[in-house]
Amino acid sequence: MPHATSGWRLALVVASYLAVFVAWTWPLAAHLSTAFPAFADQDGYMQLWNVWHFREQVVAGHNPFYSTWLLYPEGAGLWLHTYIPVVGMVNVLINNEMLALNLTLAAEYALSGAGAWLLARRWLHQPALAWLAGLFFAFSPYKTVRLPYHFDLVLTATVPFYLLAFLSAFWFEPGRFWPQVRSWKAVAACFGLGIITLFSDYYVLFALLYFSLAYAAWFWLKLGSINWRHRRPWLILAAVLVVSHLVIRLMRLRDVPDNAGFWWGGDLAGFFLPADNSRWLNFDWAQQLYHNPKMFNMPGSVENVMFLGYAVPLVCALAALWPRRPATVRHLDHQGRPLAWVLLFFVLLTLPALRVLGHVKLNLPNGLLHFIPFFNNIRCPTRWVLMVTLLLPIVGFGALEAAWDASRRPLLRALLSAALVLVVLVEFWPVPPPLDSSRQMPAAYRAVAALPGEALFTVPFGLVDGYRQLGKVELRSFLHQPYYRKKLPSAYISRVGAEQFARFEADTVVHALLALQRAPTDTTFTAPSATAAARFRQHYQPAAVLVSPAWRDGPAHRYLRAVFPDYAEQRFPDGYVVLAPKRK
Repeated sequence: MPHATSGWRLALVVASYLAVFVAWTWPLAAHLSTAFPAFADQDGYMQLWNVWHFREQVVAGHNPFYSTWLLYPEGAGLWLHTYIPVVGMVNVLINNEMLALNLTLAAEYALSGAGAWLLARRWLHQPALAWLAGLFFAFSPYKTVRLPYHFDLVLTATVPFYLLAFLSAFWFEPGRFWPQVRSWKAVAACFGLGIITLFSDYYVLFALLYFSLAYAAWFWLKLGSINWRHRRPWLILAAVLVVSHLVIRLMRLRDVPDNAGFWWGGDLAGFFLPADNSRWLNFDWAQQLYHNPKMFNMPGSVENVMFLGYAVPLVCALAALWPRRPATVRHLDHQGRPLAWVLLFFVLLTLPALRVLGHVKLNLPNGLLHFIPFFNNIRCPTRWVLMVTLLLPIVGFGALEAAWDASRRPLLRALLSAALVLVVLVEFWPVPPPLDSSRQMPAAYRAVAALPGEALFTVPFGLVDGYRQLGKVELRSFLHQPYYRKKLPSAYISRVGAEQFARFEADTVVHALLALQRAPTDTTFTAPSATAAARFRQHYQPAAVLVSPAWRDGPAHRYLRAVFPDYAEQRFPDGYVVLAPKRK
């Protein structure tokens, strides 16, 4: 049963996790309004743009889920974009995209820890273990390594609170489909938390949905009544594994679309492979495996990170297998008993195929989800390790407490718990994320900001979504857009319709530029016709053309000189070039 929690104790726990966030991201806390965690020209730039753009549209009285600031002049819808509007709403009040983002991130990490702590306290008695459960979820390498890349994936504070509300809202009985509603207030809380999660990240939202379904399935299928001491359940399990393996193999041989779910699938060794942002465990052998193309389809990608540490899995395994261990408090609780099954469910979701060091041993039944439309939009299975980090400590530490219940040495138990906390802190402690700022603009962007006009054409340029790429998009152009305030024909959006791709490259000048910007420097070309150049200029009406250093004097740059023969060039020491109308 849950323990009573006073307000001051909860505040102290939140403060402790906030202190961990400050320590592990320092010096971010010293630059909350002027910097944010990001690697250069990675997704973090675009997600900071999201925060700015949401407020920009709301204040202007426009639909925040549609934009002409990208894919100009037609614009694009942002409903299927990783838009993190929950952070944009904070920025509506703050009017500083970096401060809004940093405060939201700090709150999300601290509340993720506090929520997991509250959930763990339902079944754990040792305070240090409950606090460690919160740390394990909030600050797992899965989350810290993604901090400078994918802000949406670390917005997880709703998850443990949803589980708490779900358990308060519903009471399930084995064999019955519909649960009994225990509290309509808790049902409303589930719905509200789901809406907040919808405005945070759809992967996290699916985590809530999958938890609900897996939890309910334990009762629907009467999984708790299976007697694993009999031969029949094992024979049925073996048959399911064999049939599913063969069916999936045949489907893949026939090229049935799986939306790259198996390609992105996890490797069993990934649970024990330290992330490359680890301060203390970034071993050479780990880096070699992390960047090994024989082990991972995308070597070096953050999508490979599933590290759980060594101490917690080892302690949990030993406790679970401890001879004559009494039943855990969680197992004796009607509502807590399904959590071991739900944990196994999420472990399996990370592995659509049982792969070990790059070698596929068995296609697992859960892999069939990747062939089902809608469900296969979740195509990065390793992200389900998020739920493993929440449930593993609760299930495993419960077994640990049951294993040492016979001991009458509370001081020793407390010391061992504290030692485990220290070991996990060492295992999980990351190097601080790199910081960047949207306000530190190159001089070329400042020159563009001073020009009249609505749009800026850049080289390189392109249209990119999660499935297709035309050209190249430099995200730095979006990073500084709030300050030079020119709209861009380029776009980097999670989902773009095929008709938009076709329309984007239909213009003959655009089509030529897409080819020339990836061509060798000495490439020759035919200048555009006067009609094509005029049509291009009329469509985009750019205030200027900005050429990035790597494309300076290249074929795309020279081609644009032919399109804008009346524009003057301004060259900057850092390599940028701006083509703009000559001053009269």
